[in-house]
Amino acid sequence: MKRTITPLVGLCLMAATSFAQTTIVLQPGPADGKDAEIFSCVSCGYAGNNYGTKRDLNAIAWTKNGNNSNVRSLIQFDLSAIPANAFINSATLSLYFNPTSEEGKHYCFPHSNSSYLERITSNWSETTVTWNNQPTTTTQNRVSLGGTTSSTQSFTNINVKQLIIDSRNNPSTSFGFMLRLQQEHKFKKLIFASSDNATAAIRPKLTITYTLPAPVNDGHPMARLDGGQTFASISIFPNPVSGTATIQLPDNTENGAVKVEVFNMLGKLCNRMVTYVNTDRIVNFDATTLQQGVYVVKVFCNEKVYTQRIVVK
Repeated sequence: MKRTITPLVGLCLMAATSFAQTTIVLQPGPADGKDAEIFSCVSCGYAGNNYGTKRDLNAIAWTKNGNNSNVRSLIQFDLSAIPANAFINSATLSLYFNPTSEEGKHYCFPHSNSSYLERITSNWSETTVTWNNQPTTTTQNRVSLGGTTSSTQSFTNINVKQLIIDSRNNPSTSFGFMLRLQQEHKFKKLIFASSDNATAAIRPKLTITYTLPAPVNDGHPMARLDGGQTFASISIFPNPVSGTATIQLPDNTENGAVKVEVFNMLGKLCNRMVTYVNTDRIVNFDATTLQQGVYVVKVFCNEKVYTQRIVVK
């Protein structure tokens, strides 16, 4: 799948080190998008049909000729433009109502048309996928979307950060998202535009902002504590910092409690906090209580200790 990418790059110049925050916007069209609908109605002949070129991206629970017919949608974005060592700061998905859909408008009766976005865990092809051979999904970190409040509502800036992180952490079992109703009981509809829609502005859009990490610790004496013992390095950004800093732990870090200690250059403990790290491996650290100067941040996690220097300005 080709990519439609809009780069928005902001550079923050720092003493001895540069950090770049980049935003990419993926909003592919008919030639390079990958999405499809799948229909469940066996008696209608739909369950074995491929609908990879439809202009809709829908989730529906309805009837066809008296038979129940559910619709789910699949979509996959190409994330290869994001460097492997990038830290995902944010990721949002925007789905836009399709005003020209033959399915009409959003609808829900008698219950809500709330839905899920789930990570797809097996490979699929836009040109061959059907209800009968649909890919598997996982409920891990799935995103719950509330029901519509109007018949033409668009769902913009859906927070899919954790799904993107999961996709990057598990590339062999990550193949996009599935949109499905939480309760596939008639009568409900969600009507969005797909990448095959003629109107470019309402095609699905994924916006990701990421930061490249600082170079790892270079063995400078300031990173040696406790009688000269050298610990593994972590990444902290921004650096220098004047407010809240983000500590990014290594990829193999497991969920669990984390203790953060901050020492000045004389080895005096200046700050301590205990928090919890989850699958994004990110810890936010408040540096506003520290005076200007150079410090060593020491992180205890999963029976390991990590260190990195920071400059507070």
